[in-house]
Amino acid sequence: MPRKTHGRPPSITLEQIGEAGRTITLDKLTIRGLAEYLNVSEMSIYRHVRNLETARNLVAQHIIARESLPEPHHADPEDSLTDMAQALRRFVQDNPGIGTFLTQLTPEHTTALSAIEKTQAGYATTYGWLPHQASIALSVVAEHAVALAHLAPLSHRDNALAHHSELPGNVPTITSGARMTEQWSPDDFFNWSMRATIRGTLDMLGLR
Repeated sequence: MPRKTHGRPPSITLEQIGEAGRTITLDKLTIRGLAEYLNVSEMSIYRHVRNLETARNLVAQHIIARESLPEPHHADPEDSLTDMAQALRRFVQDNPGIGTFLTQLTPEHTTALSAIEKTQAGYATTYGWLPHQASIALSVVAEHAVALAHLAPLSHRDNALAHHSELPGNVPTITSGARMTEQWSPDDFFNWSMRATIRGTLDMLGLR
């Protein structure tokens, strides 16, 4: 009888791990989950990544590499920065867990840093800003956009303070604000908050 031979374990690539992780999402990522999704052993995953943290970094940079922010094309930089903030909000909402990663970048996250450099340099060139002005302006706007999207994905429109009819009678100032914004959508809240941030940032940097 011929001897039984054992086939080689299925080979996988970093690209496949990254795409599997994107589908699983960073929030739910585990080594076991990656192995099950790719139909391989956990050892096959560990041949490519040292631990879960390494896997998270790989997946996060895979996600970022496939994202492109809108280029600045409006005459008023406020409008371009608002477009960028909206794009970042969608990106964070579509990729649970990426917001945390974006707030903890280190020099080893080269893919993310290259994307940030390209975007900031594009604004400097388009609007004639000094490099440090572009870097500070975009960093501040991006931080606020990511934080709002990550911490309040549907905006405070969906909590009790948005419904003035349910508020107690001894908070008239809060009630007044809630009444004035009761028709605002989550997008309206986000855009208003971001435009306020953008205008203040541009003013403080002397760019308006």
